[in-house]
Amino acid sequence: MSAALAIRGLTKRFGAVQALTGVDLDLAADELLVLLGPTGAGKTTLLRCIAGLEAPDAGSITLGGVDAVGLSPAQRDVALVFQNFSLYPDWTVGENIAFPLRAPGRAMGADAIRERVAWAARMLRLTDYLDRPASRLSGGQMQRVAIGRAIVRRPRLFLMDEPLTNLDAKLRESLRVELAVLRRELKTPMLYVTHDQAEALSMGDRVAVLDGGRILQQGEPRAVYERPVSPAVARLVGLPRINLLPAEDAGGGWTAGGVAIVPRAAGDPAGRCLLGIRPEDLRLAGGSAPAEVQLVEHLGAALLVTLRWAGMQVQALVGKDAAVRRGDTVHPAADPGRTHRWSAAD
Repeated sequence: MSAALAIRGLTKRFGAVQALTGVDLDLAADELLVLLGPTGAGKTTLLRCIAGLEAPDAGSITLGGVDAVGLSPAQRDVALVFQNFSLYPDWTVGENIAFPLRAPGRAMGADAIRERVAWAARMLRLTDYLDRPASRLSGGQMQRVAIGRAIVRRPRLFLMDEPLTNLDAKLRESLRVELAVLRRELKTPMLYVTHDQAEALSMGDRVAVLDGGRILQQGEPRAVYERPVSPAVARLVGLPRINLLPAEDAGGGWTAGGVAIVPRAAGDPAGRCLLGIRPEDLRLAGGSAPAEVQLVEHLGAALLVTLRWAGMQVQALVGKDAAVRRGDTVHPAADPGRTHRWSAAD
């Protein structure tokens, strides 16, 4: 697929703060790319540079094969949706959706605007609310209107800056499915920013992990989850969070806190390493060293068990019917084939 967006070496500084450092990123013409990172990672700054609201200090931004760095925001023809709804509360839903179509230079007639607004309202199930003031909408309806205001323009690119953050958990789950389906129907590329791992892994055709202004890894969601290139990526991708154990080579096997964890494997680092064990890859039986169960949390379909093992606190994710209670002694065992090894320097 051809690239709708190509970023090379993008750098941006605000005074003493280095917001972006040498960012390289591509977005295909029919793709939803999720940019995942914690607060302060540089996600919003990157979107604002793409939209033309910030000028980068160095690097290039190419939209549809055209150098966009010198273009105004209007010339770039991208739609940016923020986490705050930013609607005109006294305007109706229809008036809010139509607002971008009435901008100077568009020269759309009244009939064409009504048709475009009706089309957007149908796609977002807002037809029955077109005459209702925005102030009388629920949070989910307001965010639909904000999205409608973006899609009604039929831009070349959607930029979504954590658009579901201010909604409750159930509504976020519903709307992220709707957004992914809507993007496929529109066949418009989308760069979606979030700090929510569930959104990133469930929505994206690809995921790019951003932290400290740098892209740490990008790829298909499953690949990034199963093969994180560093502990930093592993911490950011996956819930419950990965267990990280400092370990040393003890004659062919890795030990942590005097406990044998897994054998060495081809390609393992020498001397010392950091072992990464996902909670779902840690069994409660089969190991040689005991662990004390400190806490059992019921998550519905599973139990999250906090253990004191190998001199540190770790977590295991087990089936909801597991017979385990606080105070029990278990013998954890890690799956060697699913345990990550990184150099201690990482």
